[in-house]
Amino acid sequence: MSTSSSSNSQPTLDTTITVALAEASIAAYAAYKNESYTPPTGYACVDQWTGWDAFLVTGTEELFGLVFQSTAQPGTFIFAFRGTDSDMDIYEDVHFETVDFVPSDNQPISPTPRVAGGFYGIYDSLGGSMTASMRGQLFALIQKYSPTTLYVTGHSLGAALSQLFSLDLAVSRPSASMATQNINFASPMVGTADWQTAYQNLIAADASVRCYNYWDYVPALPPSDFGYLPVGAGFRTAFYVQGEWYPHELSRHSIKNLNIVLGNALPENPQVWKGTFQDQVDASLTMQSDVPPTGADVQWADKAREVMAYEQSLRVA
Repeated sequence: MSTSSSSNSQPTLDTTITVALAEASIAAYAAYKNESYTPPTGYACVDQWTGWDAFLVTGTEELFGLVFQSTAQPGTFIFAFRGTDSDMDIYEDVHFETVDFVPSDNQPISPTPRVAGGFYGIYDSLGGSMTASMRGQLFALIQKYSPTTLYVTGHSLGAALSQLFSLDLAVSRPSASMATQNINFASPMVGTADWQTAYQNLIAADASVRCYNYWDYVPALPPSDFGYLPVGAGFRTAFYVQGEWYPHELSRHSIKNLNIVLGNALPENPQVWKGTFQDQVDASLTMQSDVPPTGADVQWADKAREVMAYEQSLRVA
């Protein structure tokens, strides 16, 4: 299940860095698709990494992330993970069966984190002509650039991978000389209660923030009976297609739409925004951003499954 979150208890986010991280996440998608992109303002892309995307007994090596370096402060870096090519592929890509998370230095963590096998497989696997796994490449990049300040980010699947990397860094490279913060977007949940406990024991609440849309179904995945829990502080927005009853999940989950809302909300006090804007998924639609509801997050994944079960019962009848 998701933890409670309300607009009056949310962390205060820095506008410049949060928008830069959203832009870096958007750029990571574009790079994967071989499309042109604009780096975050004040940053240049200096490197990238890949991962093994397995399918049954085969798979492919794919671009999974970009490294950006600050042009004004050369010791400051952004590591941005991409999500799946289609935002909704998250439903198909995730394997909810859990596996043990083992850090890169093989040091034991108590309790042993249990995480989604699908996410961990991408992070840890080696395939094809790869000479290093995603995690191996990431730690090699840390060694190469020796950042003094590191921001880790990603959207959807990329957000989940970013949290695996953040915990791995906290265990395997606990360097006082490197300040690290994870601000991720629209993340599904990554692991169960032991994962949550280990993450919170090793990473301060203000060092890891989940930005998400209250009306987005993906942060409610997987359904509650899998026992998954979120990590880090939650920053809630609330936007949806104006005047439509249909969920339009792609629009609700879009990093581009979320970036627009954050860009308008974060300079405000409190950091909320009521307004409309053109949907970046379907230009014929108008998005409405409102003050986020207070109280516990809705278990959208459970609700969707209830609806499907009801529809199935009608077909059987």
